[in-house]
Amino acid sequence: MSVQMNIERQPIIQQGDLTIDPQCCMVTLAGEEISLYPKEFDVLHLLVQYPGWVLSPEQIYEAVWKENVAGCERVVYNVVCQLRRKLKNPDMIRTVIGRGYKFVG
Repeated sequence: MSVQMNIERQPIIQQGDLTIDPQCCMVTLAGEEISLYPKEFDVLHLLVQYPGWVLSPEQIYEAVWKENVAGCERVVYNVVCQLRRKLKNPDMIRTVIGRGYKFVG
């Protein structure tokens, strides 16, 4: 007996030198693979899906952690700091003071 799986391939996202393959959970920058923890990957993937959009820390937390927690700003801030360090380009994810974060590529 054969089991049939109904799996759709998620599209690979390309933003300049940054490539995100959600199916393989792989991120490359200028052809070099970037090692990310699962939540870092999820936050980056979320921001890249909405380039230029400002997402609040609450929106990011709810989308990635799947829960609503007061005071989540620090958790999101820490993940964004790690992403900026690992991507070696702090301008790729910009802070919009008093609002949140946006991906500018």
